[in-house]
Amino acid sequence: MKKQIVLIAAALLLCMTACKKETITPMENHQPEVTLVKSTADLIGTEWTLTLDLSDSIYVYDGGCGWTDSIMSQYLQFEFGLNFDSTYAHITFPDNVTVLSLGEVDGEYSMEEIESMNFAYTYDPATHTGSLTANTLDDNGNPDTFQIPFTYDTTTDAIIINMAFAYAENEDETISFQLVFHRNV
Repeated sequence: MKKQIVLIAAALLLCMTACKKETITPMENHQPEVTLVKSTADLIGTEWTLTLDLSDSIYVYDGGCGWTDSIMSQYLQFEFGLNFDSTYAHITFPDNVTVLSLGEVDGEYSMEEIESMNFAYTYDPATHTGSLTANTLDDNGNPDTFQIPFTYDTTTDAIIINMAFAYAENEDETISFQLVFHRNV
């Protein structure tokens, strides 16, 4: 009988501790915190991606009924990278794109495949604008510098480059579009 009372007392103690009221705090869904680009130093070590999907804008004539967008979109989607170190911004090209550089050395022309382009960069946090700067050669082989301006959008945490292209036949007619790089988190 003593054994049963001890077992019943032990069971009651277990029930009392199991039913003890505890304060439960709900877990909050924490998203990774993104540091906005408030200074040039905030760009260092960041990686950004631009995905171009050309299947939305290219149509193929099907030969009979009209225009159709039957091109497989996997061949028309390109992913470019933009990352910053302490000195340069590096633009990388998609794996399914080959980029060639044409050069001349002592009157001999050569082409080589390049995987990225390096740009010196500046950023003004007061205006949320910056520029990517590269040194190159002009058509006559003389040193030249060009800049690509960009804007940092604080509401979407994106780097936006406005591009304008002109046709060789008519340089007054330009096509403009935006390249929007989103941060890799």
